[in-house]
Amino acid sequence: MSEDPRQRRTRESLGAALARLLESTPLDDITVAELCREAGVHRTTFYAHADNVHDFALAEFSRGIDRLTAVAVEPDSESVGSVAARYVESLRQVFEHVAEDRAGYRALFGSSTRGVFRGVLDERMRARAHRALEVWAEQGVAGAPTDAAEQDEAAAFIAGALVGVIENWARSDDDDAGAAAARVSKLMPGWWPEGR
Repeated sequence: MSEDPRQRRTRESLGAALARLLESTPLDDITVAELCREAGVHRTTFYAHADNVHDFALAEFSRGIDRLTAVAVEPDSESVGSVAARYVESLRQVFEHVAEDRAGYRALFGSSTRGVFRGVLDERMRARAHRALEVWAEQGVAGAPTDAAEQDEAAAFIAGALVGVIENWARSDDDDAGAAAARVSKLMPGWWPEGR
């Protein structure tokens, strides 16, 4: 079910207020009342979106990553290189997105919700990695795992690494998302195709 326009505007107001507060206040110290005051919404309205500030922050920041990591692929009509290039571009967009709201991502990685946030990101990245592995198998990429158990292991490995790299990027002051994506793409398993 899609979000109605009023709900979306409220969520966006809360998200913008959270980003402003995170510039000067640790996530663990932000209360629902403070967030609602900053956003100009009632607490009852907030509770229609989340149970607490941590849950709202997790949903808000993982939504951005999730949107950027969705790579629509047509394995039958695209070359391996073009598909790989789209994955690198998706990673570049993730780094750019994190850099644009670095304070928020630093807050999540530095708060009591760090483990939960990493788990949420891992789940999303694992699904994306698994889809990429299916594409590589469909396209006959040499060395790419084709067995379901091997694909599960490879997806877990890749997702864990990407979550670690995203956290490292969030904690850094690096602002060259393209160079970071290129560096990370070189760290992928040897059978992972290069983007062209």
